[in-house]
Amino acid sequence: MIEQHDEKTMRCPRVGGEVNFRFCRFENNMLPCRWVVGCWQMQMDINEFLDEHYSQEELDRIFVPPKPKIESLVDLMEKVRREKQEDD
Repeated sequence: MIEQHDEKTMRCPRVGGEVNFRFCRFENNMLPCRWVVGCWQMQMDINEFLDEHYSQEELDRIFVPPKPKIESLVDLMEKVRREKQEDD
């Protein structure tokens, strides 16, 4: 049952406060947070949980490395530039 650990809580280093496991399962566009293994490995067999409840494709989406900050900024600037051109 995927909800079996939902009520367990811990302090989230990203949020800066206490969250339950359910929050962690949905934090990443309805998939687990990419930091879920590091945060929960001492409280449960998180790797087994992920293997049981998520497909390989979902796991690949969960653990995709984030874009470097500079790349994200360039993408954002390009988006703003395109939107401005469309408005003119």
